[in-house]
Formats: sequence, C-alpha cells, structure tokens
Amino acid sequence: MDKLKALFTKYFNQVRNFLIVGFTVTAIDFVLLHTLTERLHLFYLVSTIISFTISTIINYILSMTFVFKGREGRSKSNEFITFAVLNTIGLGLTTLLMWIFVSKMHIYYMLGKVFTTGIVMFYSFFSRKIFLEQH
Repeated sequence: MDKLKALFTKYFNQVRNFLIVGFTVTAIDFVLLHTLTERLHLFYLVSTIISFTISTIINYILSMTFVFKGREGRSKSNEFITFAVLNTIGLGLTTLLMWIFVSKMHIYYMLGKVFTTGIVMFYSFFSRKIFLEQH
C-alpha cells in the first residue's frame, strides 16, 4: 500500500508541476502569438512558429528543472537535441492543426490555438516522459 501511495504522490506531483509549467509557457505562447499577429501584423502561421519556438525554449528550461528528471549519463546537449526533435514534431503538429482550424474550418486563430494546445499538450507530455525522463 505504501508503494502505491508513493507512486501516486510521485505522479501527482509530476503532473501538477507539468500543468503549472505548461500554463506558464502557454500564456507566454498565447501572448506572443497575439502580439506578433495583431501588433506586428505577421501572418498567423509565422506568428505560430515564432511563439511556439520561443515558448519551447522556455518550456525546456522549466520542464527539465521542475518536471522531468533527465536520464543519468546523458549529456545536456543530447538531452536538448532529443527535446528539440520532439518539439519539432510538436511544431509540425501545431502548424498543421492551426492551418486546419483557421484556414480550413475558419475558426478565429486564437480559438484555434486553444484547440491546438489541448491536443499537442498530450503529445508533449507523453513524448517527453518516454524519451527524456529517467525510467
């Protein structure tokens, strides 16, 4: 029973920290997307790529500090390369979903970003858990 409680506590804390980091980074991503699109008049997909990239770098720092324990023996540069590859896939998924929601379904780009973020969040958590975290 104690093992089960310890496992629950570990994962509860990890998910809680993931959500806190995710909320913070998502807020940064949304503010950048809106600012780049509305104030600098960039095309929404260009704004999406820029805001995603900046928020990803911040996410890496916060995630590896507060959420995931890196694998022992893996260099930080290899860890970052893995993170970058996973997030490049995430960027592709984000861009595709934004294009579908905004250009094809004619949803306001900020609402499309909400839907996109919800979907990509699951990919991000599980891909990082599998490829970055110590098992």
